[in-house]
Amino acid sequence: MDNDQIKAELIRRNMSQRDLAQAIGMDENHLSKALAGRRQFKVPEMDAIRAELAPEEPVEGQMNVRSIPLLGDVPAGSFQPQEQRGGRRLLVTDPDVPARAYGLTVRGDSMDLIVPDGATVIIDPDDKKLWPGYRYVVRTTDGETTFKEYQEGPARLVPCSSNPAHVEIMLGAEPIAIEGRVFSYSMRDVPRRSA
Repeated sequence: MDNDQIKAELIRRNMSQRDLAQAIGMDENHLSKALAGRRQFKVPEMDAIRAELAPEEPVEGQMNVRSIPLLGDVPAGSFQPQEQRGGRRLLVTDPDVPARAYGLTVRGDSMDLIVPDGATVIIDPDDKKLWPGYRYVVRTTDGETTFKEYQEGPARLVPCSSNPAHVEIMLGAEPIAIEGRVFSYSMRDVPRRSA
């Protein structure tokens, strides 16, 4: 792989140079200089890059695994500031996960009937059209976010919660931006709540 191929593959996978550096255990500054042509890659560095960015063609009988950015937390409650962090990666095996998808960790219980606190949701940032019954990450003009289900008649964000304190958020009074639709979620098995 040459520098242009590495950069193109990073863009295709929605990876930053920092993500790649952390994934292969390389100093980010050294990687940046090498990609800019100001230093040469060492053979072990290039081997690690090739291994990390190997073509994602499935091999018969072998699971297709790739990584997407895990960007921090998303509140499942009222609108709150979203903590964004870079550098962590989430392994995914579903070949249908969108190319620019990223993961967020759910914090709060307003969606716990579907996705509990601590689960990871995978967001498709290119799917922003609102459909009733689908779940989205939405952002206010102040930069606060929440994770909710969208419903119409009237347009609103609906909690799916065992906690009756969470209420619907009516849309239209203030502008919001759709960050993306929840493509999937993953979570560890947890005990059922007793009745």
